[in-house]
Amino acid sequence: MSYSQKPKMILFDVGGTLFNDGRCNPADGFEKLRHYALNPEVTNGKKLCEYWDKYLGEVSKIKSASGISLDIPLSSVIKYAAMNTGLVFDIPMTAQEEIFDRYNSSRSVIDGIPELLAELDSSGIRTAVISNNMMSGESLALAIKRWIPSARFEFCLTSSDILFTKPSKNIFMTALKYAKLKPSECWYCGDSVIPDIYGSSVCGMTPVLLDVKSSAPLEFRNDEHCSNYLTVNSWSVLKDCISKI
Repeated sequence: MSYSQKPKMILFDVGGTLFNDGRCNPADGFEKLRHYALNPEVTNGKKLCEYWDKYLGEVSKIKSASGISLDIPLSSVIKYAAMNTGLVFDIPMTAQEEIFDRYNSSRSVIDGIPELLAELDSSGIRTAVISNNMMSGESLALAIKRWIPSARFEFCLTSSDILFTKPSKNIFMTALKYAKLKPSECWYCGDSVIPDIYGSSVCGMTPVLLDVKSSAPLEFRNDEHCSNYLTVNSWSVLKDCISKI
């Protein structure tokens, strides 16, 4: 890993990195979503949520043959709940996912993200997203654009797109190949050590951890998962670092 050269691309996690999200309440998401159906009167958010619980109770804990945790696409759960209750939509699934996501919890943009993204854009550094997320990449891109209109991510790749979850190398390497870049040319920013820091560093990317509770604005850490990785306590610190490279 190298922090002395500007990367060609910086890829970001979402929850805890781009956004602070409150506790997910599927019933709230479904209650709002059903109003976008052609026949919202056939059910309610509570009933839809019962099918959510039933579905995830059956299939949420699945793994690949090699033992990697696999994600469940949100589209599958929405379709399961809607079809079982007779709910009919004439809007795309990407829109259904974004609506459900918009209303199922509170959300705020993490301080410094718009400014950091603007700095990267002006510096010619490409940006993208890799996220453990039930939403498709296309739906997640809609959600990000709603909350951060200035964001110019080239693509969003989620675990539900390809099923593999971080820290699996599969999801990181898929994004890198799609971007046509080497791991050494990319940084990855996240807020969790194992899925974000360990996962990206194993692939050869340069990781950056956001730890808002840290008293040190910037420090290098070493632990059993990764050695000598950069930690910042705000995105403004990273913005200043990149502007000086």
